Amino acid sequence: MNLQISIYIPAFNAESTIKLCINSILAQTVRPLEILVIDDASTDNTKNILLEFGDKINVIKNPTNLGLSHSMNIANNHLKTKFIAKIDADVELCSDWIEVLMKKIVKEKVTLIGGKMYEKYTKNKYNLWRSIRLKQNWGEYDLSKPKFIFGCNNILDSSKVENIEKYRTDSDYFKTNGEDIEFSNFLKKNNHKLFYCSDAVCYHLQDDTGISLSKRYWRYIHYGDGMKNRNFFKTIKNILRQLKKTIKWILSDIFNLNFKLIPINIVIFFYFLIFDFEFYRINKIKNKL
Repeated sequence: MNLQISIYIPAFNAESTIKLCINSILAQTVRPLEILVIDDASTDNTKNILLEFGDKINVIKNPTNLGLSHSMNIANNHLKTKFIAKIDADVELCSDWIEVLMKKIVKEKVTLIGGKMYEKYTKNKYNLWRSIRLKQNWGEYDLSKPKFIFGCNNILDSSKVENIEKYRTDSDYFKTNGEDIEFSNFLKKNNHKLFYCSDAVCYHLQDDTGISLSKRYWRYIHYGDGMKNRNFFKTIKNILRQLKKTIKWILSDIFNLNFKLIPINIVIFFYFLIFDFEFYRINKIKNKL
């Protein structure tokens, strides 16, 4: 397959997963012309691990922690190939991931295509909960009109989106997540096509704790709230909606004999409650300034 493709990885304090991630790229049946890592001012051992790969990869180190969207824009401005792949630093690709997606993006003539990600570690009860309730895939079949393309693994036809701002940086929210939904919505509004390919498989290497999972879930649910004011009544409505969802989860876990997940549902709800009221309090203070 003679198609120009490069790949980049935004990385911040990724010492536990970055080596597996890069090695999975080097093992691809279709090798990218360039592997670029954007080190977003990591403070752990990420830098030294990247040095082990020598000239097999290129590294751009941000002077300060700029956040995910900034790092992604830096990569897209640096890379000049028609096709640009992006994966998170905690993702391990199956060996044919690039080959499968490249064949499909050419065949379907779409602007953005994404693959299917499973959780690699599910023995940990928090990871098991995430694999059930925070799936980062659209199922076992291809979709020509997915709601959005997950940011963890995708390929962009950059020739179709030249001279536009690719990822928003006007909110702190986009420092950590939400950029994939925002960018997918932008593409759809401008008549670009998205595609979800179920045959391009990768694995999430994240290992959560109760606190990290609670924070992850809250950020996921509150996509976009960082740009909006929230009044007291909206906050209460949001909490009641989450309470209803939590009850459904508990009943489902009882029915499926997943009893060890029941306490996690309760813990996540109470963290949700605390985070929501704290978010409301901070917004209220900001509005008074």
